[in-house]
Amino acid sequence: MKALLPSLSLISLLAWQAPAVAAPTSDCQGEQINKTFASGAVWDFCWTIKDQEGLVLSQVHYQAPGTAYRRVLGEASLSQIEAEFDDGAVDPKFVTTQLGLGGANMLTQTAQNCPSGELHAWDGRNVLCANTYKAGYLYKYNTQRQTERFEISTSSQIGPRNYTLRWSFYENGTIEPAIGLSGILPAVGESAAQYGWPVGANGEIGSSFMDHYLWRLDFDLDDTANDDVVEEISSVPTPDRLRKTKTLEVLNTETARSLNPETKRFWRIRDSATRNVAGNFISYELVPSNYDQSRANSRNEAWLQNDVYFTAYHACERFAANNPTTSCGENMAQFVSGQNINRQDVVLWYKQNNHYLPRSEDSNRMGTRWSSFKLLPRDWNAQNPF
Repeated sequence: MKALLPSLSLISLLAWQAPAVAAPTSDCQGEQINKTFASGAVWDFCWTIKDQEGLVLSQVHYQAPGTAYRRVLGEASLSQIEAEFDDGAVDPKFVTTQLGLGGANMLTQTAQNCPSGELHAWDGRNVLCANTYKAGYLYKYNTQRQTERFEISTSSQIGPRNYTLRWSFYENGTIEPAIGLSGILPAVGESAAQYGWPVGANGEIGSSFMDHYLWRLDFDLDDTANDDVVEEISSVPTPDRLRKTKTLEVLNTETARSLNPETKRFWRIRDSATRNVAGNFISYELVPSNYDQSRANSRNEAWLQNDVYFTAYHACERFAANNPTTSCGENMAQFVSGQNINRQDVVLWYKQNNHYLPRSEDSNRMGTRWSSFKLLPRDWNAQNPF
């Protein structure tokens, strides 16, 4: 019987001692939050509110019980939302750069909005809710262990739409960014039937629409920001589908990629120096979601034609689309200019689409629809630390 996991020597595990938890570096932007689980696992990061992106995280660190305290992300944000209607009657809107998720559009949180949670203030207003939730099985075999996740969230009101930005930090090192869309239907009785769905008692057409969510993730693994490596990992089936061959390719220059379920492709960002005690490079992998809408109904814009972009860090490359062009490109597609990203400071841009065809149930309040994905530690530890 083939073993599923290698074993580690007890001596090597006992010899390993984790350093004490340290505070984030002076690069911290804004306020600091530390979450220590009962197991000893730690998440530590800084947060700020910007007028355009809203919630922005920086200096995100994680420590599993009994292992090293390391940085995962230098900075992370939902850098752009582009909203468009199916009938094309209104020009697409860049929610982040034209309207803004922060400023007056960010809602003040109350105890009712944040039940059993902790409110955090920015510029004198409680805008961030932090809470800890049960998250089900951490693992289950002959024994089982339940786990938790730490969640922070903000809420922004953009006209008829409400956007809840949520980051979940799991006890096992997983990060789950998410954006939730709710509010009221933005257009009713304004489109022909082929561009929507009859809603409400009088059967007026609720216009269907598309949101493009564009995430910016500046990976700065461990102590050094500019020594990370991007690897594309594929499992390609043979013609008879009886075998799947793994291939691994280092992406040396700035690259745009699309999801491809036929080859079961994913990507990881690894450090080029730091290894776990088993000798493997520490890394985080992107776990995409909602492939069925990865390029659904996308317009013929270059930056909408791929799902994932890897670029070298430039401070002026802040917004994935409608980026100010004073000293850099206008969108992600233009950021890909052939620069070296091997052992560099790497930024991952990830695009998600949410096509919303209204239902009758949305006619008074839209049911919240979440778009999320995960960043999963790979070889961050030598074995399951729990």
